[in-house]
Amino acid sequence: MMSNWLAREIKHFLPTFDFHAIKTVVVAFDPWRLDSRQTRDFLHIITDDGVAKNYPKMFVKPTVKSDLSDPLITVEFIDNTKAVFKAKNLTTLDILTKLKPLCQAKKPAD
Repeated sequence: MMSNWLAREIKHFLPTFDFHAIKTVVVAFDPWRLDSRQTRDFLHIITDDGVAKNYPKMFVKPTVKSDLSDPLITVEFIDNTKAVFKAKNLTTLDILTKLKPLCQAKKPAD
């Protein structure tokens, strides 16, 4: 479970986030690795009912592995570019903080 301060920070950060620029998110992790926790928390956040309702075009694909591989998040944007996050040493907030400017830069015109 996320620490209280981290959960509070993410709760305040999420309303400022815009996922419209994202086409696909592949979240790959081995649940037996202790360092996959942040990746699983990120998956939980982006598959939350509120996020899913606001961003119905964003496809999220969880990939659960059993090969002790490092947690990896691959984001494909609407312009077909990709960003890969090696999430082994990142917190959930780190992942969101690194993803936000990429989303802002690729946000579709209204």
